[in-house]
Amino acid sequence: MVLIALTILVTLWLAVCHAVLDSPDVDPPRTSDAVFVLGPPDPARMAYAEDLVYNQHIADTLVVSTPDAQPFDPPEMVEYYTAKSFCEPRDGVEVLCFKPNPSTTQGEAIKLQELAEQRGWDTVTAVTFTQHVSRSRLILERCYSGELRMSAVDFHLTGKSLFNQYLHQSAGYVKAWVTPGCDQQLPWTPKSED
Repeated sequence: MVLIALTILVTLWLAVCHAVLDSPDVDPPRTSDAVFVLGPPDPARMAYAEDLVYNQHIADTLVVSTPDAQPFDPPEMVEYYTAKSFCEPRDGVEVLCFKPNPSTTQGEAIKLQELAEQRGWDTVTAVTFTQHVSRSRLILERCYSGELRMSAVDFHLTGKSLFNQYLHQSAGYVKAWVTPGCDQQLPWTPKSED
């Protein structure tokens, strides 16, 4: 009986994850005050964001979140993140790179709020990956009161990678529900003072 109940619960969780994470509401590219790349700034995400700015000309400001590389990142990705060549401005576009504090989507939302207030932004296009769109929209909208448009890169995750994202995003939703404010933190993960 317990096994049946557990099987039903896991099946329901997978169905909800599939519905919420794999087919999120995304917005068509339109003119914005800035394109805001949620980290990490992997090559696919950056290529899409750069296309929006340099080819489609939807904004003249590109903001890139640059959290530290993760221990499991391959050496070529660590080198890519460290070099930060994507932070160099070109073609008359202002490029702003920042390290989120805390190094989470919430830290990125706090920075978006700060930049939007300083610069008077009314519309921002945020770029992330498909399974992160719904949760990042929830978190960004807590801090940013302007029009938020979400764009996504689809990594075509399957198998273990997709399951890991379901776990990660589910845990992120739980954290978002227990820290409902823009800058409310879990007690064991406070924002650094610097």
